[in-house]
Amino acid sequence: MIEIQRGSVWRIPTVGRERTVLVIENNAVIRLHPGGILCALIQEAEDARDTLVTVPIKSPVIGVVMAPDISGFRPERFEQGKLEGYITSEDMERVSRAVRAVLDL
Repeated sequence: MIEIQRGSVWRIPTVGRERTVLVIENNAVIRLHPGGILCALIQEAEDARDTLVTVPIKSPVIGVVMAPDISGFRPERFEQGKLEGYITSEDMERVSRAVRAVLDL
């Protein structure tokens, strides 16, 4: 099985189309409860807006992490997908703040 980690960006197949996602789940939880991997969708766009709940990223893809668009994906999706790379720790911290804002934590 492939190793899926927090902060990794994947292109995974879903029903009808491919999605680009950022893994936001804690690494320990991924290992202990691998039934579903919690991710935020990434909208690939050159002109991504920076708001309280969106985080523009430049690498490994150009786009915006959509904190309100959180979904769980089965590990099989990742096995059929492609790892694009990892976002920076600074961007991951911004994503964490955005997710906390969306969930009122």
